[in-house]
Order: sequence, then C-alpha cells, then structure tokens
Amino acid sequence: MSDAYGGHMRYIRNEKGSQLLEFAGILPLFLLMIIIVVQVAMAASAAVTAKAAAMDGARVAMTRDSSDEDYKTAVRNVASGYTVTSITRSDSSDGLFQYVTVRVTMEVPLLNNKRLFDTTGMSIPVSAEVTLKKEE
Repeated sequence: MSDAYGGHMRYIRNEKGSQLLEFAGILPLFLLMIIIVVQVAMAASAAVTAKAAAMDGARVAMTRDSSDEDYKTAVRNVASGYTVTSITRSDSSDGLFQYVTVRVTMEVPLLNNKRLFDTTGMSIPVSAEVTLKKEE
C-alpha cells in the first residue's frame, strides 16, 4: 500500500535511535553543569583559604608593631597554593581598644582544557578581611 509520502511513513513512526539523539542533545548541558559545579567548589575552597590566611595574618599582626612584615609571611604560608595579589594591613582605634585589619586578595584560576576551551590567564578574584583587637 502506497502513501502520500512515498513509503517513508514507516521511518517517521520508527523511534529507534531517538534515545541516543536525546542523550547527545543533553550531554553538553550536563557536562557544562559539572564544570560549573567544580569551578564554584574551587572558588568556595579558595574563599575559605583566603579567610584562614587573613585570620592567620591578623593574629601575627595583632602581636607586633605596624612596621613588622611577618604578617605577610603568615598569609603567604597559609595561601601557598594560590596567587596572592595583595595583602594589606590597617590599624584603627575606637578610643578604648586598638584593632588591626588584614585584607587578603587571591586569584583562583579557571578550569582549563586546551582542546575544549582556553582560559589561560583568566581567574576569579577572592578577597577576605579579618579585624582583631590588638594585644596590649
């Protein structure tokens, strides 16, 4: 029996391979989602490290005078796996107590795969700031 489509109707109704086609359409989105989750996890880990580095630097800075640079060494020791772009220290007072604030900024590199996408030199800046009361 002939139809208006020249006998091709049996191919239109055949669903063989449709699951493979749907999987091929969803796979790039799934991989992108995995890459985004991994990148966010790396940034969150760097944020925790930045906070720990700032805390360690502030602990050292609160026991020493403002001319001492040991707090920078303490920060770099904690954040050794990252590129630290800036470490700043500021002293303040509220009349009763003196405080020291240490701010750390680090760079988190983006995931890089030369064959799929090239993110060489691209990074996410992560900052943390800690204020502690100085010892007297």
